[in-house]
Amino acid sequence: MLGDVPPPIPRLSADDRRAQIIEAVTPAVLEHGAAITSRQLAEAAGVAEGTLFKAFGDKESLLVALADHHLDAADWAAEQARLEHGSLEEMLTTTVDAMVGRMRFIFRLVMALGPIGQRCAQARQGELESSKARLAERFEPYRDRLRVAPLAAADMTRTLAWAAASGWGDTAPSVTAADVVQVLLHGIGSAAAPALVDQEA
Repeated sequence: MLGDVPPPIPRLSADDRRAQIIEAVTPAVLEHGAAITSRQLAEAAGVAEGTLFKAFGDKESLLVALADHHLDAADWAAEQARLEHGSLEEMLTTTVDAMVGRMRFIFRLVMALGPIGQRCAQARQGELESSKARLAERFEPYRDRLRVAPLAAADMTRTLAWAAASGWGDTAPSVTAADVVQVLLHGIGSAAAPALVDQEA
């Protein structure tokens, strides 16, 4: 009705406010690394420096919180688990593309944060096994099409996805997500290539 007063906009909780700041400053952190100043962080977040200190305490605490926020794979894994797939190729294409994108981002983040990023990543090493188990569950429905156990398929997928994501330090990675899918499904040999001869035969 005309004249009605709109309801007040709900205030963000402290955790939501911190998450909002982290998302806002992430591009600046990727650009400047751990050497970024509190002033640059405040400008990127669109808040006063005092607001940053109130939310995080100091700059290093903010950078640690930022690393932990992005390294936490729980939300990402849950989102991926909700995706529905048809064929094994469809599942691999969707999964590998998402993994390579995430790994590239994490690689850039850890490199930008230097020792801070490395410490935070090291503290989460235990999560690697659980992430491999979750990935293996995606292979389970296709077990009859696999030449290896789902857990081994998960390990190989993660290894190849990391190769595509990191490029092993090359300026331009030579392996794409699509390459990873093709190798996982068909190997590296061309169907038209002659069979390899056993040198010891």
